[in-house]
Amino acid sequence: MDKLKIKRVFFICLFLLIASCSSVKQTGHAEVHDIMGSFPKKIVVKNKTHIPSEDVLKALFIFIQFDNDKNVKSKAWPYDTLSLPAWTKTFVNKEPSRNFPVKNISQYYYEMSDGKFFLTGDVYPELVRPFYSQKHYKSISEVNYEILKQLDGKIDFSQYDNWSRGRDGYFIRKPDKKVDMIYLIYRNFSNRLFFNNGWTGIAHLYLTKNIKTNDGVTIKTGSLDRGSGIIIRGGKNGAYWLKYVAAHELGHFLFGSGHIQGVTSLAVMTGGPVWNAGRGMHSWERARLGWIKYTDVKPGIDKVFTLPDYMTSGKALRLKLSGKEWFVVENREHLSVNDKSGDKGIYIYHINNADRYTPRIFVECADGNWDFKIDTKKNKLYKIKPNPNGKNEINFTRVINRKNYACFKPVYKDNSAWGDNTDAFDVKYNNVFSPVSNPSSGNNAKIPFTIEVVKKIGTDYRIKFYFKHPYEGKPSKPQYLRVKINTSEHPKLTWSVNKEPDLLYYKIYLGTGKKYNPVKLKLINKTNYLDKNKSEISWIDRITKFSSQNKSYFYAVSAVDKGGKQSVISNPVKIYWKGKWVVDNAFEVQQ
Repeated sequence: MDKLKIKRVFFICLFLLIASCSSVKQTGHAEVHDIMGSFPKKIVVKNKTHIPSEDVLKALFIFIQFDNDKNVKSKAWPYDTLSLPAWTKTFVNKEPSRNFPVKNISQYYYEMSDGKFFLTGDVYPELVRPFYSQKHYKSISEVNYEILKQLDGKIDFSQYDNWSRGRDGYFIRKPDKKVDMIYLIYRNFSNRLFFNNGWTGIAHLYLTKNIKTNDGVTIKTGSLDRGSGIIIRGGKNGAYWLKYVAAHELGHFLFGSGHIQGVTSLAVMTGGPVWNAGRGMHSWERARLGWIKYTDVKPGIDKVFTLPDYMTSGKALRLKLSGKEWFVVENREHLSVNDKSGDKGIYIYHINNADRYTPRIFVECADGNWDFKIDTKKNKLYKIKPNPNGKNEINFTRVINRKNYACFKPVYKDNSAWGDNTDAFDVKYNNVFSPVSNPSSGNNAKIPFTIEVVKKIGTDYRIKFYFKHPYEGKPSKPQYLRVKINTSEHPKLTWSVNKEPDLLYYKIYLGTGKKYNPVKLKLINKTNYLDKNKSEISWIDRITKFSSQNKSYFYAVSAVDKGGKQSVISNPVKIYWKGKWVVDNAFEVQQ
């Protein structure tokens, strides 16, 4: 081949390579252009949010570590004087995209908003270190100011000036010379620097004064949109923990100040009793921002609904009794990486102050509401007996002598305040939510209704609302079964009376084995003894003999109405040998 042909082949190959590279870039830019073009120039502010709830937000993420922080151990963010942890590089997407190789904070807001809100940004590529140790500074305001002044000239801060805001309440995609969003993320620092507070983050950029940058924009001190960002400490906990804390703090810019109490991992703006528990958004939050729309249930009309997984579909039911009082139903199936509910199944919520932030969301846990007892001498909390008007393991909290008593260790037997596998309604564990169940559907509007979980098909649930005849469906689950063994070893069973007006009798079951298996329960008696004026019913088993010490015995009951419809089986009571026969009345299982 002569030299001329070689040159032609070379230039053709070079041209094809350049064209190929250009087409890759154009594909990426085309997606960005398509996403940006889908938003109007004037952006409606929903519910007086501090940033638009439908647009692209570009933020700057700066990771910071004090030199004297080496005594704090962390695998997620090992102490290092030079390098950023590897996960920080993919913590946020650089540009708007519908593809997420990493389930990062960009993916979180894309999923929660159903593609209406894009959080993008840049991670400053170096680990930033304050000039001095923590002891040198009076507050975090001094540190933040020093760091941002140090980086002025190295960063074009004007890139993070996203919007301006007109007098008409609209955001306009036009810079206003103010930086909108900087995340200052610290590996760790002491409470003293955070004004003696135990906060992990705050939607307030504390600075000693505003900073006019070399780029002609101002980094402002202040809270929410009066300031220019967010402070987080605890980066040592890693990407998973940090994603949700960062999402929570940005949530304040979308909703405002304040927290939703008693919802733990079922919302992002959660407060006590478990802090830093916020995960995937509650349907109230997403609907508030215009990201999803409820399917409304009409009071007075009986109807069957099929609910797919809430988190991935954005589908949820709302029974709107007034502007302020709602009941909401979600199907939580853990199909999303951001769904961290304690249980799978149907979650029911009673919401008051539903027309404003913050709402009061009461999680109607399937294992009921209870009376609790606090032992201040032992610093322990105990669940005593069912009470439809009481609290549940998610929302109970009380502070005595600065000690917080809630359903988490070490004051409680387990960490049920985070949610557990008896929170959701389903076809086996608890399938009826009615005016006489525990929890009950009682409401301020005094509209009686029942929700029955009818069937599960794949990951979908079929549920029915009853208004005309609230007790037309199955009876509610019998509760508070206890067993007592007298000297003759005849077990005495006691449980709370069902209050359905058409109740006919109860079935009593006994099972044996090393482990509880509801399939192997055997019917041993039917009792027609019904006195609805009493709160409890009792029955003595004069037949069963505990013959084997190598196995356990399990009692359970169910309720049957006049139409032959039967409730789900109660929680069982376990009896086992330990030098003598021991009764475990607190035995709980997900059936």
